Amino acid sequence: MTGLVPSLAPPAWVERHDAPRAGWARAGADPVAAVRAAEALRDRGDILGAAAILTELCRVFPHLPYGWRERAILRQRAGDAAGAARDFARARAADPGDLLTLIQSVRQLAGAGRLDEAQGCLSGFPTTPAQERRVARLGQLVAYMRRHPEAEAMRLAMAVRTSPRHLDTAAVEARIGDALADRSPFSLIRLGDGEGAWISDPDEEGGRFRDLYRHNRKRILETWFGTDGLVDRWDFLDLRQRFLATIPAATVVGVTYPERIRHEYAIASPDGVPCCTNVLRHVVPLLSQDGPSFCTHDIHLDLHLSGALNRLLSSGHPIGLISCHPALAAALARRPGTRVAAALLVPEEKRFTAVIGATGMPGSHYPDAFVRVMARLRSRDWTGVLWLVAAGYLGKLYCHEIAARGGVAVDIGSIADAWSGKATRPGLADLARYRLDGASPPPRGGRMTSRDKAL
Repeated sequence: MTGLVPSLAPPAWVERHDAPRAGWARAGADPVAAVRAAEALRDRGDILGAAAILTELCRVFPHLPYGWRERAILRQRAGDAAGAARDFARARAADPGDLLTLIQSVRQLAGAGRLDEAQGCLSGFPTTPAQERRVARLGQLVAYMRRHPEAEAMRLAMAVRTSPRHLDTAAVEARIGDALADRSPFSLIRLGDGEGAWISDPDEEGGRFRDLYRHNRKRILETWFGTDGLVDRWDFLDLRQRFLATIPAATVVGVTYPERIRHEYAIASPDGVPCCTNVLRHVVPLLSQDGPSFCTHDIHLDLHLSGALNRLLSSGHPIGLISCHPALAAALARRPGTRVAAALLVPEEKRFTAVIGATGMPGSHYPDAFVRVMARLRSRDWTGVLWLVAAGYLGKLYCHEIAARGGVAVDIGSIADAWSGKATRPGLADLARYRLDGASPPPRGGRMTSRDKAL
């Protein structure tokens, strides 16, 4: 959360009961409705309004855990660890058996580095069969953070950032421009927490972290495909080996950065901690080998905001597009100087269907659309074509195939959503910054290549 100043004392905003009472009035006397109203304000960025509702909830219903728990989460995200600990303690005292409070308490303690206390808190969980797996996953998260502490993950992230092979936005743009000018193959892929769910040590998968890893994989499959039915499918599992092979073969790989690691460990994210850390554990050994260069996995945002994508689109090279947006290819084609040579449609990520809208395509992305797209990519040589790929996990394989056919592939991810006016990620809330025609003008009157930088 932004807009909050960490403090050991209760922040001033916690005690405000005046102006932002409208949300509380809408919630009425229903504590559950009050929590929902606070969450809605929080999600819109009105942290003071959310805090005022939750503080009022704590005052009116001190015997219920809801207000204390949700206010503790606000404090924790603001960096007020001491205040969060106090509110979590009040929530546990209000209802020692409340499952959500216990879960958040374990995460708060683990995020503060108090792993022994977090493990002790797990002993207070209900021992019902229905909660057995959930408790096991939390226990495995604590065990993972003990085995791979934040200091280790930060060391790995800094090893990438300080490597001579780490590229800033201008250098990435230059590498793409050079590949197009030289008609040489190029692949930029990004590895986020979704991809990280499928990167793990074989020795750990079936062992101490099995439930945690499996749950994260099922969660991301639900996001991508609307079902976790692929989690044990032999063909999809075989595809994982092909995905892993795209990493050392790529030209540039976007990975987790130190600030993201600090955030994920601070909130003890059950998916963010192992997924982001496992990406780094997988790629850092590549630094000592001949292989890809690296950048942050937010490079797609930086390429847009810097104007790099605008310059590349206007460079005169034919454009290929893989996305779930039926109208995007036509929008690109209307841009002066942009020539769309090919456009392939894939189904949307099912978690965002309500935002994006259904493409209406029959079948699923895997295996149906995947087979069709791969066949099309393999049908010809793509030398000199700039492909913009927005296709999630499977998009890494598309990028690899395009480069294998001589093309230049850039994983633009959610930028395709933003260009289509769809805010599918919190960072895209201000869509005005991500208009297809809203990029900044090129530096020095044109596209920058590495040759320009050397002058």
